[in-house]
Amino acid sequence: MSRINVRNISRIDLNLLLTFHCLMTERSATRASAMLHVTQGAVSAALRRLREHFGDELFIRTASGMQPTRKAMELAPKIAEALTSISGVLGVEPEFSPRDSSYLFNIGLSDDIESYLAPRIVSAAAEQGLGVTFAFHQSNSSLWKQSLQDPDMDLVICSEPKDFNTSYSSQVLFSSSYSCLFRPRAGAADAPIGLEEYFAADHVRISYDGRRGFIDDMFESAGYARRVIASFTHFSGALTTLVSSEAIATLPTFAAESYAAMTQLRASPAPLPVPSFRCFMVWDIAKHSKPHHEWLRQFIGELAQKLG
Repeated sequence: MSRINVRNISRIDLNLLLTFHCLMTERSATRASAMLHVTQGAVSAALRRLREHFGDELFIRTASGMQPTRKAMELAPKIAEALTSISGVLGVEPEFSPRDSSYLFNIGLSDDIESYLAPRIVSAAAEQGLGVTFAFHQSNSSLWKQSLQDPDMDLVICSEPKDFNTSYSSQVLFSSSYSCLFRPRAGAADAPIGLEEYFAADHVRISYDGRRGFIDDMFESAGYARRVIASFTHFSGALTTLVSSEAIATLPTFAAESYAAMTQLRASPAPLPVPSFRCFMVWDIAKHSKPHHEWLRQFIGELAQKLG
């Protein structure tokens, strides 16, 4: 058994470590105080004591919130791990039974990933006779952290999460390239889209903010330019336009194939190589050892493995 330095531990109130974790997670004294159910003044007082103990500012106030120092970033995973261990000892939770439980899992994801995974999650749960249910919420690689600030949100599934930090954990679920989605052409229903045909056609763009995406930049660097007639922030809006026009959308292959299966549209490989990307499952590290959360991650991970 490892020897515990009782003197070192007795020098600090363990509640201060909880305050540190909440500040690291929320990056706001106001939100941290709400999370801890204490006043903002109490959080400020705790931060002063933490600074004295560690000899570092730890968190610096900026216009965008409380930014952690290098020292705080080094401490964060160690403190999170310690709190998780203590929480596990103090509150050992019963084994989770998804067949008997009526737990509602909240999952954030963009509508392209939703079209691919949500039906499969629901079908797999029904086939296994599970009692749990699922609620799917809009999120993406830019909004994932905002989504996880909701204490009811279990995890987010997205492409490479932006501004990832040690307050969170992640797991790669699958990789995807890009394909074209379009209405079948007369006399060439099964033929793939060629390079000349692709750039002669009109296009619809789907991006988080409706603006130019990396595909536009990539094609232009190769000497090509698309004529984009409409931009959308959601895939569902683009679908209705594709069904009623001759336009082409370039989107993740898994989404193109899912949408093609449920509409009259056709999926075809992009005429130029587009780099593939990975989709991740992301969650707050504070939930890492919760039995129901461990089950959910295993359930989705195994499902993604079967999908290849």
